[in-house]
Amino acid sequence: MLTGITLTLSLLGSLTQAAPDPERERALSLALGKQILAPAYSRFAESSQTLAQDLDRYCQASGGDYPTLQAQYRATLHDWMYLQAINWGPAAAGNRHPALYFWPDKKDIASRQLRTLIADADPASLDAGYFDNASIGVSGLSALERLLFDDSPVAPLSYSCHLASAIAGNSARMARQIADEWPTFVEQWRRAPDPRGGVRLLLKSMDEIAQIVSQQKIAMPLGSDPEHARARRAESWRSEQSLANIRANLDFIEAMLEGSGNQPGLLDLIAEQDSGVAEVLRAQLFATNQLFEHLDQPLESAVENRSARGKLMMLQANVDSLQELLAGDVSGALGISLGFNSRDGD
Repeated sequence: MLTGITLTLSLLGSLTQAAPDPERERALSLALGKQILAPAYSRFAESSQTLAQDLDRYCQASGGDYPTLQAQYRATLHDWMYLQAINWGPAAAGNRHPALYFWPDKKDIASRQLRTLIADADPASLDAGYFDNASIGVSGLSALERLLFDDSPVAPLSYSCHLASAIAGNSARMARQIADEWPTFVEQWRRAPDPRGGVRLLLKSMDEIAQIVSQQKIAMPLGSDPEHARARRAESWRSEQSLANIRANLDFIEAMLEGSGNQPGLLDLIAEQDSGVAEVLRAQLFATNQLFEHLDQPLESAVENRSARGKLMMLQANVDSLQELLAGDVSGALGISLGFNSRDGD
């Protein structure tokens, strides 16, 4: 079993060169935004639309089955988790990012709000316009999980089912809006005064999601020991997708670094500036992927198992090392200051 990598780059003896050409960083961020992230947003929009259509058909008693609905929800959630780190650009417009996925909800506000909506059974709450001013707790995928993975499946023709359908429709609209607006947003990087702005945003997103994975997605349910584990603090404990969410978050980081298909990522540029940093970064990604292969049960049950907890703690340590590397040596090699981090002070 691989353990966390000690990031003592001073021992590698690599020579740091001058910062890369800012215009090359601009070109690379444009390519990543268009070749990797634009298709990812399109996939999320398409899977969101499929979920909305499947729910509408099921709730109208026109076909479909519940396990298929739940599987489509999981697929849609996965597509979102790949993009969860991007809380800027079109995702930030109109407060879409938290409206699409409200977490953590430490006081379980969304559940109380959903119960109120269901008790009132107001038909106006099913209209698309209702969500223009609705609470973010009842407008997106996190609310859908509460409805679709409750102890009792929502019944066709019921108000609860129609509410789930309306929420799915609202999520699909937001997903499509983001996908449609993303290409124009990225194109603005071409003429932006700061040629490093795109790379800075992507690097900051990688840094922040790594922190969230460690400090919230793993640490909160893990607790201090098996007796104090808090499985219901896991991000998607109802659908048992918490570990899959983490995998998607880290897939985003890997895609930005390694690239995808014929599109190279940031690692090539990092290697040109500091081969030692790039070498350690590649090793860190490999170690983290190896750890994932040994996680053979859902996070929700793993936190209560001593052996599985050890694997989760090793994964957390590797993610911490990855985050420290991104925030320190990687940003230094690229000549980029990340500035204020939205996680500072948490």
